[in-house]
Amino acid sequence: MAAASEPFRLGYVLERYPNASETFIAAEMRAVAACGAEVTAFVLSRGPDGVDAGVRTARADQAGAADAADALGAVRLACGFGLGAPRALAGLLRRRRVLGFFVRRARELHVEHLHAHFAGLPTLMALAMAGELPEVSVSFAAHARDLYVRPKTIARKGRGARVCIACTEAGAGRLRALLRPADRPKVVRIYHGTDLARFAYRPRPQPGRPARILAVGRMVPKKGFDVLLHALRRLRTRCAVLCEIAGDGPLRAALEALARRLDLGDCVSFAGWLPHADMPERYHGADLLAVPSVRARDGDVDGLPNVAVEALACGTPVVAGAVGGLPEAIRADQTGLLCPPGDPDALADAIERMLTDARLRARVTAAGRRLAEEQFDLHVNARTVHDVLRRAAT
Repeated sequence: MAAASEPFRLGYVLERYPNASETFIAAEMRAVAACGAEVTAFVLSRGPDGVDAGVRTARADQAGAADAADALGAVRLACGFGLGAPRALAGLLRRRRVLGFFVRRARELHVEHLHAHFAGLPTLMALAMAGELPEVSVSFAAHARDLYVRPKTIARKGRGARVCIACTEAGAGRLRALLRPADRPKVVRIYHGTDLARFAYRPRPQPGRPARILAVGRMVPKKGFDVLLHALRRLRTRCAVLCEIAGDGPLRAALEALARRLDLGDCVSFAGWLPHADMPERYHGADLLAVPSVRARDGDVDGLPNVAVEALACGTPVVAGAVGGLPEAIRADQTGLLCPPGDPDALADAIERMLTDARLRARVTAAGRRLAEEQFDLHVNARTVHDVLRRAAT
């Protein structure tokens, strides 16, 4: 353990990095490093794109054959610890070289604490690493799918973690319910932060003609982009709109086909992933951000999409589905408008109201920026992460 005057040597365990849909992790690592921590990212696979935090990395593809021997004890510990469900154990065995390499690098770098983002494989990997590194403590951050779709081993993982972070109050409640009573006090809610200087407040005085709607996210069921397309078909008969949907994912082809079937080709465009550096300009150029999230059939649901908070910071009005952690930032008629998830008529009505009610727009944009400053400041929240994890390591 480092003295208070020494830098905190912190390892992040990540499944994919960099990753265009998880830019908040890169932002957090960079901001935690700015607090004085020596941050190393232990990366299982490289994402297709995304923001590089500029921190030291240990990547799975750097592992060699000799590293496998260092993993055997860690795998045994994982089994004895109660994490040896067949899929989890198989995943560790497949990655025993990687696990051994991570153990070696963590030892060489004198890592004091391992923090995993997402409660699945990264947390299992962090706990297995700690089995070979007795002075190293572990924490994890749970977000969405790991809480609602695949939560089976969270209680067991919570026993081995010193801190369990949730990124919303809704997520914190779900996490406590999954943990043993003795482990529930380990849960801490820390919102993801937004760089308020980059995402500067610059509200548009009135919507353009046509009005510009922006939607951003992975093209998966819980994002509700199909609901947005059906809402746009209703909306276009009442006002002129253009909608840009930024992102990618397994449903992209189906969504593009749906847009054609709904005859939306002249008002909807699919932009793919946009560089995160370009997002402030995109928000400032939009009259509204649509976040039409729903609960997917398998139970998957958004925590709190970071795009919603970024838009609040920029002064871009937000209309969102009332699901997951979204109501914690998009407060009905205060910082934005909420509508029942999966209801295209309600979504169309809410978008039209936001575009046509000037007083509402002025009120929610000012209140949204205040909320972003009060609860979602990247540097304030990263300092909280740094301090919570450093205390956990003592």
